[in-house]
Amino acid sequence: MILGLEIQPSYIIAGGLVGGLLVVLTMLVGLRIIKFKGRRHLRVHKTLAWTLLALAAIHGFAALTYFRGWKILS
Repeated sequence: MILGLEIQPSYIIAGGLVGGLLVVLTMLVGLRIIKFKGRRHLRVHKTLAWTLLALAAIHGFAALTYFRGWKILS
């Protein structure tokens, strides 16, 4: 339980799937298969990468909390 929200296995699975999709999207932008011109390309690529990093941290923390049975601020 994190902040009163009960962590379900489906939430962890959904977080993993969204993270995987973000990885694919970031790769496609980086390989310029999805094209942005000029500075926008780097800005989109960096924004996706930071979003992916944040989601991976949240996903990992939620999984650790679920499997360890921790109750945080409940």
